[in-house]
Amino acid sequence: MTPDPHPTPTVPPPPTRQRPAGDQRSATYYTRYARARVVEAQRTIDSHTTSAYTGCCLGCGRPGPCADLTEAEATMRRYHRLPFRRPGATLLDPHRVADTADRPRFSWLSRSA
Repeated sequence: MTPDPHPTPTVPPPPTRQRPAGDQRSATYYTRYARARVVEAQRTIDSHTTSAYTGCCLGCGRPGPCADLTEAEATMRRYHRLPFRRPGATLLDPHRVADTADRPRFSWLSRSA
């Protein structure tokens, strides 16, 4: 047999794509940073809830929604997360005593009588 005048070229295997160790550390660092920001934003949202009774922030007492709450919600939007909401959180007022009548809620009753 005679050798083939046009041998088939050998194709090298495609290069494997591996990220260098520095990129992996950067991704891990960014993940930790983002998670810490989201957790802090959730804490702020929990403590700066606008009260349904008075319309003021339960955390700082300013008319709501306060700047801290707005900033925390913007952080959650930036990281594409939805804040965890507790049902009835806006109805909680830590300064209210359960046995007394709620003035803002039942103010219409005193005006009608």
